[in-house]
Amino acid sequence: MPSTTSGLSSDRDPSVPASAMPLISPNALLYAHLKQNPPRRPSNRAPSEFRSIQLNVGSLTHCNGSSLVKIGATTIVCGVRAEILPVTEIPSFRITRSGASSTPAAAAEEEEEVYSAIPLYNLVVPNIELATGCSPRHPANTTPSTEAQSISQRLLSLLHTSQLVRSSDLEISYTPPPQAEDLELGLDTDPRLKAYWTLYIDMTCISHGGSIFDAAWLALYAALKNTLLPKAWWDADLEQVLCSAEVSDARKLDLRGMPVPSSFGVFVPEKRVLGQDGREDGFWVLMDTDGFEEEACGETGSITVDAGSSTGSPSILRIEKNGGSNVGVDQMVEIVALAERRWHQWKAALNSVVTAS
Repeated sequence: MPSTTSGLSSDRDPSVPASAMPLISPNALLYAHLKQNPPRRPSNRAPSEFRSIQLNVGSLTHCNGSSLVKIGATTIVCGVRAEILPVTEIPSFRITRSGASSTPAAAAEEEEEVYSAIPLYNLVVPNIELATGCSPRHPANTTPSTEAQSISQRLLSLLHTSQLVRSSDLEISYTPPPQAEDLELGLDTDPRLKAYWTLYIDMTCISHGGSIFDAAWLALYAALKNTLLPKAWWDADLEQVLCSAEVSDARKLDLRGMPVPSSFGVFVPEKRVLGQDGREDGFWVLMDTDGFEEEACGETGSITVDAGSSTGSPSILRIEKNGGSNVGVDQMVEIVALAERRWHQWKAALNSVVTAS
C-alpha cells in the first residue's frame, strides 16, 4: 500500500520549480500582476481604479442616524446617538448668548471662527470597533487595538479640521419672554444657551478588506447626513430640557461641505523579486488598496478633498503620508486629481440613496 507522502509527491505540479517556492509572497504576487502591460492588480483593477461604493442609511431604527458602507471587502456599520448635555454639567462653562439669533453677517463670521464648542466640550465623539473578528489581525472579544484607536483619533481630527458639524446645530437655547419692566430697565432678553446636543458616533467593522479609514469616514458622514435631532426646548418652570416625540418636529444637521478621503499605497518591488527578471522597475501608486495590497505597500497616505466649492477646483483639507519618500510633487498632483474623481463617485452614491429615501 503506497504511503501518503509518496502519493502527495506524485500529485505535485511539476511546472512549479522548487527555486520559485521562496518567491511566493504578497510582494512577488503583486509585482507579477503589475509588471503586465497594462498593469493590473490581483483584483483586476488598474492602479488608479477605485472600488465601487455600496451605501444604505436609516437601517438602525434605535439610532438618531445610521448608515452601512461597503467598499470591496470592507464593511462598516455606523450609528449616531444624541444625548443632551446641560451647560450646568460643563466645568467652568461661561454663559454665552446662543448663535441661533445671529445676523447673516455674524453667521458668516462664525464660519471662519477658530473657537468652536465642539472640540472644546467634546460634543462629537467618534469611535470604531475592530475587535469583531473582521480579520485575522483583529480577533473577536479582545481589547481595542492600536489601529482602532488610531482610526478613531484620525476621524476626530478630520471632524475638527473640516468643521463638518456646526456648533449652532447642537445648541439648545432659551429666550426669556419680554417683560415691560425688563425693557424699561434695559435688561437683556436675548437667547441664552441652556444645553448642547452631544453626538456619539459608534462604528463597527464587520469585514476589514483594506482602506478602513475611507470606509469609516464615509459611514460617519452618511450617518450624520441621516441624523435627526428631536425638537428640544428649555422649560423654565421645570428647569430642564424637554423634547418632542413627534418625528415631524425633528430637524436634520446642516453639514459643512462634503470632505472625502482617498487612501493610497506605494508598491516598491523587493530586490530579490527584481533579480529574477534581471530588470529594475520604479514603483506603482495604488489607489484604494485592499487588505492584500496593504501588506505589500510600505509607503501609504491619504488625501482628503472637497470638490463642492463654487471655484470648480477641489479644496485639499488634509494630507497624510508616511513610510517612504517615493511620491513627490508630481505624483501628489495626480493623486489629487484621482481623489477628485473619488469625491464625485461618493456624491453619486450618496445622492442615489437620498433620492430613494
